[in-house]
Amino acid sequence: MVFAVLMGPLKIAMAQSSVTLYGILDVGVQYTTRADGTHSAVNLQNYGNVPTIFGLTGTEDLGGGLSAIFQLSQSFSMSNGQAGIPGSAFGWQSYVGLKGNFGTVTAGRQFSVLFDQTVMFDPTYFAAYGGQSQLNPLSDIIENNSIKYRSNSLGGFVLEGLVSTDGVAGNFRSGRTFELGAQYSNGPFSLGAVLRQKNGSETETANTSAQDEKIGVIGAAYKIGPATLLAGVERLTGDLSPAKTVIWGGGRYGVTPALELRAAVYQTLSNDPQVGDPTLYVAGVIYSLSVRTQLYLNAGYSRNSSHSSQTVYEYGVAPLDGKDQFGAMLGITHRF
Repeated sequence: MVFAVLMGPLKIAMAQSSVTLYGILDVGVQYTTRADGTHSAVNLQNYGNVPTIFGLTGTEDLGGGLSAIFQLSQSFSMSNGQAGIPGSAFGWQSYVGLKGNFGTVTAGRQFSVLFDQTVMFDPTYFAAYGGQSQLNPLSDIIENNSIKYRSNSLGGFVLEGLVSTDGVAGNFRSGRTFELGAQYSNGPFSLGAVLRQKNGSETETANTSAQDEKIGVIGAAYKIGPATLLAGVERLTGDLSPAKTVIWGGGRYGVTPALELRAAVYQTLSNDPQVGDPTLYVAGVIYSLSVRTQLYLNAGYSRNSSHSSQTVYEYGVAPLDGKDQFGAMLGITHRF
């Protein structure tokens, strides 16, 4: 489902198989206050509506309802052409698997179940002005060395599971991740939940594999005519990160088939002064010039507390130290 949201394919079909070359190009002009903690800035910014990526996906019909599938994809910056993850050939997703009446099993580098079950209940999806940085630490969006299962719909229920590890000899728990998620859909209503446990890693200089991070999430959505209301709560505990709770809510409204409005609020609550209790307010307008091309305007205001440094731009870095920040971005997205 997440993959369908992010891609707009161009298929090259062959006998019993197909290969799809696809891409998303997204760039805009951004204005932010306190961009360096003090001064405002205007810059050309990659990724405002959806991440910029290109890749290949394919399927082969093996008969009897069974198919082989794969995806190879990379993220990069439209502003400077650099890879999203330097040094990686396919740093977005790279997996292969089987799909059939039993569901889908894939192995490789792929989206975490945590990402699957939060992004679909986020009013902004994966827009850069949104709450994914609070709900999904950057290292938790995509899992290396992972095996993932997703069931077909069973009476409206879809189940997901994932396991991954660093592959360190003699230390199976190094970087080990266990995830279990479920989603239920019935008419206009849908509900999703996920439990995740991740251990630290063993390296040449440190060993945190005995420590872990636990995350639990519940998200819900309800569609009323052209409007969709969404909300959720996430709780993070453990040794690897400061404990926190994130509560969010908002909605999307289709004014016309070409025009959509989005708005959301994300509230973080933590006793750790570096995390604090920041509140992020975001709003967006998306106008479709065609099926493949969209214009968008994002705006956000981050109200920080204590020593928190929540930025308006997702995964942004600025030494705000309790100061507020405003940002706005006007951009274009094109899919091929």
